Amino acid sequence: MRVFRYLFVAFTVVLLVTAHAAKDPGGGSATGGVDVSLTETADSVTLTNGVITAVMQKSTGKITSYVFNGTQMVDPANPIYYSMDGGPRFAVPDKCIYSLVSKSPDMIHVRATRVWNPALHKQAFDIELNYILRRGDTGLYAYAVLDHPAAYPATEVGEWRIVWKLPHDSAKFTFERAYVDAARNWEMPSLADYKQSSRTPIAEIVKLNTGVRAGHYDGKYSYAACYFDIGTWGHASNLNKKGVWFVLGGHDYFNDGPTHQDLTTSESYILMHFGRNHFGGSGTAVAAGEAWRKVYGPFLLYCNQTSTTSNAGDALWADARAQVAAERAAWPYDWLRTTDHPPAAERGTVTGKFVITDTLKPSVSAAGAWVGLAAAEATAGNWQRQSKGYQYWTRADAAGRFTITAIRPGTYTLYAFNDGSVGEFSKTEIAIAAGRIHDAGTLTWTIANPGGRLAWEIGVPDRTAREFRHGDDYFEPFLWEKFTQEFPNPLVYIIGQSTPARDWNYAHTSYRTVAPAAGTVSPEDWNWQVRFELADLPARGEATLTIAFASAHYPRLWLFVNDEADALARVSPPVSGGNALLRQGIHAKYSIVRVPIPVSRLREGTNTFTFRFSSPRGSGEHVMYDYLSLHLPDSR
Repeated sequence: MRVFRYLFVAFTVVLLVTAHAAKDPGGGSATGGVDVSLTETADSVTLTNGVITAVMQKSTGKITSYVFNGTQMVDPANPIYYSMDGGPRFAVPDKCIYSLVSKSPDMIHVRATRVWNPALHKQAFDIELNYILRRGDTGLYAYAVLDHPAAYPATEVGEWRIVWKLPHDSAKFTFERAYVDAARNWEMPSLADYKQSSRTPIAEIVKLNTGVRAGHYDGKYSYAACYFDIGTWGHASNLNKKGVWFVLGGHDYFNDGPTHQDLTTSESYILMHFGRNHFGGSGTAVAAGEAWRKVYGPFLLYCNQTSTTSNAGDALWADARAQVAAERAAWPYDWLRTTDHPPAAERGTVTGKFVITDTLKPSVSAAGAWVGLAAAEATAGNWQRQSKGYQYWTRADAAGRFTITAIRPGTYTLYAFNDGSVGEFSKTEIAIAAGRIHDAGTLTWTIANPGGRLAWEIGVPDRTAREFRHGDDYFEPFLWEKFTQEFPNPLVYIIGQSTPARDWNYAHTSYRTVAPAAGTVSPEDWNWQVRFELADLPARGEATLTIAFASAHYPRLWLFVNDEADALARVSPPVSGGNALLRQGIHAKYSIVRVPIPVSRLREGTNTFTFRFSSPRGSGEHVMYDYLSLHLPDSR
């Protein structure tokens, strides 16, 4: 019998928030509760298990009512729905065909299927929307399928998401607190506060004038996060002691790997992007004549409640995070019988040990490294830009050992990287067979340093700009308006004296000066100088400046060495876009540039590298540095 945390009294449940109780997948007790039942009308179908009562509209697959222990958890005027793309391509599933997939006293599975109609639909996919309610669960499982038969024409989709609208009134949220991560969990403004807010030049951002966050800016991008890192996000209430959450068990269906981020929550809703198109995310393009099908999920629309008398929201968030562990332990779900979600026996496993060796930085290790499987680069590009297939990622343990489970059979490339090292390791032709364990053995990544001496470094290679100034509040809108008050032009960073968190900004942009009389903003070139001492110079050869970028958005960046009037090089990150600055991110897509510098351009004593950023518009163009270093050749 599985251990459970819920007491059913008159078919109600009170969450007992205890420190060490085990949790069941689905959030409730599979050994208790009443039979799951289904009722139909011409337009809708209702599922209930005595705790959850969910109403699905047959023609759209929307969840128009979602009642948990007597509390309505959706806004009936704006229910739970799926959507694709934006602007003129915006679409929601319609003209769906309802079907009952399976029914038993323990579980009911229903589906709404939209068949592509070229006269009505821009995206040439069939769409299946699936919902499953199990006995005793305090959440509804959901998953969607995009299907492109070979007979369909070429098509593509960028934004692809589910949105859960929450009930609220003119005075306050029913769920007044939002939870994303350790830095972003607070009481939200009320609907009335948003109605009294001021518009800003960015449509997605408002200035709050009243309420608990008066004086702050607010917008949906303030809450963007990496889904792999957080596992759950949602809203909860200290007042009514209930919460609503997306809870993830698996992540294989998301695009662009574990470092990609997208939207999570905002005013009175939570949402999840499968095609995470923001921050430079890749879309999904399918060719004419190509048969392609992908499942997104299952994931849990989780509800919880607590009897705690103080900080109920925090207790509910802790419970939701514990629920993530339960869902991950149960993945893949053995109760879901479909070829779209193969059971564990039809999947494979890869194990091994990852080792990093760096003669110039012997402290670097593979402890906690990301290790993953994705499509080979030759066919699909780097894993940062893959959306059509599935990816499987895990963290190595303290010794670098890793195990990746629940892998669909196929041939993959194994990728691995870790904080402290620039770039990544890869190994092709990792064949995964159903029911088999592939032992990859010891995988050693020997760092190929571009020189025999490391003269200096700034930052920590971790694919973000988090260790720099504003790395702890980057999600605050309009930070870029403060840069001229916080930093001079030029910004001067002295190796051995300056510190990253104080003296190096998280974003390098143009320098925005304001004309007092006109009140206009004039972008100027912003020079960032790195000053360093060299006691001696190599006799010949080239030094190498390594720049790892956490983000780049159409930058104009030049490198000047010492007092030369002409730039040594224009620095062009190979990956650009994503608009991470205006979207309040700390990273977008990662890339690396190595700039060769003849030692004849260097000096014994003081040297200065000047990074000049120029933008004629001075808006969202930027770079976010992840890490910089200078290597010198061996020759003396």
